Amino acid sequence: MSNQPKTSKYQIVSSMTPSELLSEGYANYDDFYDPCVEERKKEAAIDEEETRKNTKSQEYYDKHDIEF
Repeated sequence: MSNQPKTSKYQIVSSMTPSELLSEGYANYDDFYDPCVEERKKEAAIDEEETRKNTKSQEYYDKHDIEF
């Protein structure tokens, strides 16, 4: 009779945080890189800049507000 572990390696790795995975050598930094995140950050920066440049008053929005 062999001693089989009750938890698998997958169960252990799936419960680890990204920093733990990196420190234990199960993952590297490229595994966590998502190019879509960079694109969303750029779009958010553009949206914030447009919001700052918006000079319309609250009265304008109250007058032209359309309920959906």
